[in-house]
Amino acid sequence: MILLRVAIIGAGPSGLACALELERRGINPDIFERSGKVGYAVPRVEILLQLFQRPQRDLLHYLFNNFGIKLKPLSRVQSYIMYSSRHTVPIKGKLGYLIERGQSRNAVEVQLAKSLRSKIKFHTHAGYRALASEYDYVVVAEGNHAAANELKTWETTVTAWAKGAIVLGRFDPGTAFVYFNTDFARHGFGSFKPFNSERALLSLQVPYIDHSELNYYWNNFMEIEKFHPEIIETYELFYTGGVTSRQQVDNILLTGNSGGFTDSFLGLGLLPGMISGAMAGKAIAEGLNYERLVSPLISQVKRLSAFRKAFNTMNNDSLDHLIGTIGLPGIKHIIYNTNVDVLNLLYPFIVKYFRKN
Repeated sequence: MILLRVAIIGAGPSGLACALELERRGINPDIFERSGKVGYAVPRVEILLQLFQRPQRDLLHYLFNNFGIKLKPLSRVQSYIMYSSRHTVPIKGKLGYLIERGQSRNAVEVQLAKSLRSKIKFHTHAGYRALASEYDYVVVAEGNHAAANELKTWETTVTAWAKGAIVLGRFDPGTAFVYFNTDFARHGFGSFKPFNSERALLSLQVPYIDHSELNYYWNNFMEIEKFHPEIIETYELFYTGGVTSRQQVDNILLTGNSGGFTDSFLGLGLLPGMISGAMAGKAIAEGLNYERLVSPLISQVKRLSAFRKAFNTMNNDSLDHLIGTIGLPGIKHIIYNTNVDVLNLLYPFIVKYFRKN
């Protein structure tokens, strides 16, 4: 039996998920990571919302049952409170999970890395073109679109600056908040997500701005929402989101944000990124068509790109109307407390709207 030689560039969630799937199938990949550790230096909290991954009911169970990936979340999201300039809409139910990112023992990257047998080659800058001539397959999981752009398979749909602050206080670990207001987020959003009962992440994502404008919007966010937190750490990140026309070029497979698996609507990419990585491992080990395996994920990303396009046309009045409508009892129940794929149902109407306009 001839074992395949596989290189993985990037030890983030999608690259590590790929490595674990390959190991499950008897292939030990070489993993190259440019930094000295897995995970971001500054901790963050990401949310896995069941709304965006229907018909799956429990996203962590789905990862374990299908790919053997077992993750411990920070908490289950049981309350999700949405704010616009005039409305407050609380949502209750089993809505998803809060997951830590970073370098702590609870961070998803660290949890995945601890499950690996393969060694990660840290402080190594690996070029996918050079590796493609040495390995049977190269999996690009760098967390950026550089490779896809060079391979001419990338289309940018959104760029954004994000600022976040780690804050101290007393919080409900099962409650997350999201804020929509063009006065401080333009066509982005603010969010508040707890690590635990004493520490939380307050963040703001503002699309289509220069870095020089970020503090202006951050200060507006603090003032309008009347935040006066005790801040112990801050970070700033630039994000480029987009879609890919191809997820595999010759023996090079693109996963995670490198493959366009992060949605451009709310920037949610952790779960589809890990799934794309695991699918890449499965495709390589079994000789399957990777692009066919991930086509449902790509379709979801393209649908959410249409929602991003619609969101970009909204002012505060239309945002207030949208949030108020979501808060109506029957509609709120269908969106958050059933397994109806609402986004798939609404997508044809969004497309029809833009064809008319």
